[in-house]
Amino acid sequence: MATLDPIADALPSATAAGRARATALAAYAAPQPLTEWVEYQSRGRLLIIGPADISWAMAKTLAAELDCVVLATRRPAETPESAPPAPTAYGTVAKLGGHLGAFALTLQGEAGATADSEAVFGPQHAAHDLVLDLQAAPAIKSEVAPPGYFHAYDHVDREQALPQLVDLVGEFEKPRYLDYDPDICAHGERGLEGCRKCLEVCAADAPFSIGERIEIDFNLCQGCGSCTAVCPTGALTYTVPPVSDQLDGLRRLLSAYRTAGGNAPVLAFHGEDYDAEVLQQLPEHILPLAVESVGSLGLEAWLTLLAYGAHQIRLLTPPTTAPTLLDTSRGEIELLQLVLTALGDAHATARVQLLLTAEEALQAATPPALVSEYATFAALGDKREILRMALAHLQQQAPAAAARQPLPKRAPFGAIAVSDACTLCMACVSVCPTAAVQGGGDEPKLWFQEERCVQCGMCATACPEDAITLDPRLDFAAQLQPERRLLHEERMQLCLDCGKQFATRKMIERMKEKLSNHWMFQTPEAKQILLLCDDCRIQRAFDDNGGINPHRD
Repeated sequence: MATLDPIADALPSATAAGRARATALAAYAAPQPLTEWVEYQSRGRLLIIGPADISWAMAKTLAAELDCVVLATRRPAETPESAPPAPTAYGTVAKLGGHLGAFALTLQGEAGATADSEAVFGPQHAAHDLVLDLQAAPAIKSEVAPPGYFHAYDHVDREQALPQLVDLVGEFEKPRYLDYDPDICAHGERGLEGCRKCLEVCAADAPFSIGERIEIDFNLCQGCGSCTAVCPTGALTYTVPPVSDQLDGLRRLLSAYRTAGGNAPVLAFHGEDYDAEVLQQLPEHILPLAVESVGSLGLEAWLTLLAYGAHQIRLLTPPTTAPTLLDTSRGEIELLQLVLTALGDAHATARVQLLLTAEEALQAATPPALVSEYATFAALGDKREILRMALAHLQQQAPAAAARQPLPKRAPFGAIAVSDACTLCMACVSVCPTAAVQGGGDEPKLWFQEERCVQCGMCATACPEDAITLDPRLDFAAQLQPERRLLHEERMQLCLDCGKQFATRKMIERMKEKLSNHWMFQTPEAKQILLLCDDCRIQRAFDDNGGINPHRD
């Protein structure tokens, strides 16, 4: 969550901007998180994995504080003169997963057989509270390790891990960082898979698919927020604090800064443990703000802050941040740059910057303001609504906005195109998670609302005729003046017997093509069956002497 930095009182204020910054930060009330808690309990049962010599040395050091067992991946160089300092099994990791207080191990013994921890170490070690992994390649591959797991291959990492392991005994809790609304999730529908963005960007492997929806393992979630930044519908939202509350507080902060005589405000977001010395050296028009996670901020937040009058947004992130998280932020920034380019911003590439070093943080140049009139709207509503309000204000201020901006594949905005192969079977309508594609009711029509489309691709996947293609783009008129437009329509087929409309003519033609070589449909009388509604088809087939004989001669 955005908080007042503990170093705020120590920030220099030699200029008018610095004094305005001090006034604004002093008046800033950080939004409160909507926090539920995830609880852990650790009794100090430690699993050490690695070569016997090193593992035993670690076990001996920790024996007084923790209840250790060892999975020795290599036998000792020399036969020990005494018993090992901890129960030891020899083999390799077949499977390891879990989190603080609940790690589960399946090991493979030297003879090749597999067994779980309880079978090898006894019922008191059926689960492990902590894991110290001394192998060159970690047993748990996620970029952000679960709480309680320490990969310490070299001497420095081991020295850092030892005191942390000892401290992780007892009861602990952390925020439940996310909310999830499955009703607007675009992950899947009717057995088809659509959006996978949250699964792809989480460095902790916390989200997982359960078919048409996802679930979050909140014990693994570390609150990086990348999943909420890329979620196209807002099904995943950050709660520490909610983005709407955060934006509302920052709107007031920017207003207070300007009222106090400040100009060219730049918002610099950083983690709680960011280098205080670097923050104190920032130019005085830059307002540093600590957040739970820099990665939780995305396109709608950045556009809104620019509409509120921020000249620039700086994301101060250590270079040690997980690569997946950095790539996610870079991808969102590239999308923002395309949007700003369409708005005619000559400084699109400088508006939001991901800065990984102190030199970058201190040397980045500040562009002029994007807007001349500052937006005052409250950032209420869902993700798409907030984004549309920001876009509307920025377009009104834009010197020469383009009507439409092409976007890269998988961008969360766009249209679809429907070819003449469409039979209006309505498969696309049945799977669209946002109701962007709509049927015509009693009319043979297919309608589309572009502002609802998130380019999940399920409509194209569901189409049996391959008639749908995606067109990722940002059409300002479609987003800001939403309206339903006609995609496709067909004439209806009338039943030859009762005259009822029962299918589109295109659908009947396609059926004729597919059955053209079928032995049951080779006579004119048999082909007429296809031109009957269900009721009349049954009547003709089984009651009329001219109907189909279902048996071969």
